[in-house]
Amino acid sequence: MSILFITEQGSRLVKNGYSLVVKKDNQRVFLYPLEQITQLVLVGRVEITSGLLGYLMQRGIDTVFLRTDGKFKGRVSGATGKNILLREKQFRLREQSDWVLDFSRSIVAAKIRNTAYFLRKASHGTWEELRERIQNALVSVERASNLEQLLGLEGGFSNLYFGRFSRLLKHDFGFRKRVKHPPTDPVNILLSLGYTLLFNTLYGLVEAAGFDPYAGIYHQTSYGHAALVSDLMEPYRAVVIDQLVVQLINNETIKEKDFQQEEKQVKITPEGLRLFVQGYRNRLFARQKGRKGRHNFWQYLQKEVWSLQKYIMEEQNEYRPTLFR
Repeated sequence: MSILFITEQGSRLVKNGYSLVVKKDNQRVFLYPLEQITQLVLVGRVEITSGLLGYLMQRGIDTVFLRTDGKFKGRVSGATGKNILLREKQFRLREQSDWVLDFSRSIVAAKIRNTAYFLRKASHGTWEELRERIQNALVSVERASNLEQLLGLEGGFSNLYFGRFSRLLKHDFGFRKRVKHPPTDPVNILLSLGYTLLFNTLYGLVEAAGFDPYAGIYHQTSYGHAALVSDLMEPYRAVVIDQLVVQLINNETIKEKDFQQEEKQVKITPEGLRLFVQGYRNRLFARQKGRKGRHNFWQYLQKEVWSLQKYIMEEQNEYRPTLFR
């Protein structure tokens, strides 16, 4: 099973029997078995026929539309999940403050621990420098008595981490701090693009499991934000996306030529976009070692969603995010 990313600008997707066919200038350039697709991501100027889209909707295959800069445009998901019992329990648990705080502590602690794991691999010296402060942050998370404190601790840790992020890079491309909207340099562009891809990968799994993606637990509900997806994504940011960005830059897979200045804003080129999306897909399906065995990241994300579902439905006794080592 696989997530299929289409970045070829001006291409057209059609259904031919049991295959998805990508055409450009009336020529077939790519063919892929439909039965192997779990999600379809279309980036930029890519057309899709109604016949293919109808098939994907009928099969419940999530179809995501992104701009060439990675910004989310929309999605087609088919029928809404039928697991009303899960959603009812999800909403009831969100009203239990002790449960919410315990869940949120586990999310923030896992984010810090997995970020520390990544730092240890990427720069042992930087990890040693921050080791005591990381341990102090974990103690503070365990002692936090409300969500506001947790959000503050998470924000402080992120500032500490991204304040050293350029040390991990062979070429920092002018990166000085994390800037989200709009990203101000190539590194921030890649980070934002990667987080968007990861968010939408996880969104499809959350919706397929029957959850309401907008009913967050740690990230409280706000209009238009799929907060539950953000909750489950936090522990994976560094080990999936940050490590990918460092690898692509340090291996010089992505270079300065893959970005261009347009009207006082830096943008990624079509070739840079293709390279990054290809790198993301490879990263997503590369096998990793966690405390529950060796799986690829897509399998870990899927297990994360299933584990939370079983916990909420009282089919298992606890839920704890995956930690990597």
